[in-house]
Amino acid sequence: MGNDKTIGFVGLGAMGQAMTGNLLAGGFRVQGYDVSPAALKNLESAGGVSADSPSAAADGAGIVIVMVPDVPEVEAALHGDGGLLAEPGAGRIVMVMCTIDPNAVLRFADDAESAGWHYVDCPVGKPADAARRKESVFMLSGRPEDKKVVEPALMAMGEGVIDCGPVGHAAVIKVVNNYMSGIGALVVAEGLRMAEAGGVPTDKFLEVINDTFAGNGHSRMWFPLKALSGDIEPGFAIRHNVKDLEIARGFMTRAGLPDFIASGAVNAYRQAADNGYADKDFSAIYNHIGDVREDAAD
Repeated sequence: MGNDKTIGFVGLGAMGQAMTGNLLAGGFRVQGYDVSPAALKNLESAGGVSADSPSAAADGAGIVIVMVPDVPEVEAALHGDGGLLAEPGAGRIVMVMCTIDPNAVLRFADDAESAGWHYVDCPVGKPADAARRKESVFMLSGRPEDKKVVEPALMAMGEGVIDCGPVGHAAVIKVVNNYMSGIGALVVAEGLRMAEAGGVPTDKFLEVINDTFAGNGHSRMWFPLKALSGDIEPGFAIRHNVKDLEIARGFMTRAGLPDFIASGAVNAYRQAADNGYADKDFSAIYNHIGDVREDAAD
């Protein structure tokens, strides 16, 4: 068994950097790995230790966190050169915190268990901006005893933990959450542009819908904070939103569910990505719709 105050961390992008900063501030030792040398230097500057492989990051750690973009990167972290599962788990915990297909979560959990690791599924409920402010909420699923072990690290990284049951359930909830959030953002963006086309001031439109069932977190908080304030630097990038909506659509197909809305949303965000907004905040779908309207008027 490793030391639960030593955390191995694989994936030091925007979310990983925020999380490792919070762990270090909370008194944890962090050993991190990323394919980016710049990300490793940032970790060292913050007081962490850089490693040259996932397994090296796991050396002596009781908990290893994987925070990477998608299934291929998790596959590399677990099974690639220097992958975690090449080393005996000896009851240590690997906690995968990225948004990936629930079927892949179950497969990775089986792989980890076969190698002697315990597996915890723990996606994050808020974007990197919130993570930097230690406002993340975590969806936690796994064995009860493993959840108890990882909770101190989670509370060092954020402000709340929701127990979602056995492994895989958190992944399902996160996919549905991101699907509903992506759809909600698109609906708000289209509504804003419709109101503008009718000559209605944005503040009056928001005042009304935010006092009705039509309002949501995007209309009440995110759009005023981001796209409507001219800030489209990513809290959650459009390219990630496309990925998550595609995961949701695939899940719907396998479950035999219709995707009335999902297909149109995927196409809308893909167009926005192709229009130069791939690495911008997903509230920039509002900007994309404005661009389309201008093109149509030319």
